[in-house]
Amino acid sequence: MCNNAGKTVVSFLVGAMLGAGMGILFAPDEGTKTRKKIKKSFDDTSDNIKHSVEDLSKSLKAKVKELKGSLEENIETLFSHSSYKADEAIEVLEKKLEQLKKEAAKLQSQK
Repeated sequence: MCNNAGKTVVSFLVGAMLGAGMGILFAPDEGTKTRKKIKKSFDDTSDNIKHSVEDLSKSLKAKVKELKGSLEENIETLFSHSSYKADEAIEVLEKKLEQLKKEAAKLQSQK
């Protein structure tokens, strides 16, 4: 989602810069005025790109932070469930061992 938004913003800014540049080049002005307009247009576009990159960077950092938190929660939950399941398995095995001991003792006493 962020990748598509970034591509859209960059495409829009490049298109705006090209359109402004073409408009200025074909406008009937003196060379110095035209160069000033081109420089201003370039500076404005550079600022827009810089701000867009900063916004995308902030957005990506926030998303990474969010995903990291979610991943940590999922890992905690997994370990919690795994620990519970291991304890449960040990309990079942201990009961089974007791049953086997009783059966073995019973078989020994029958001999």
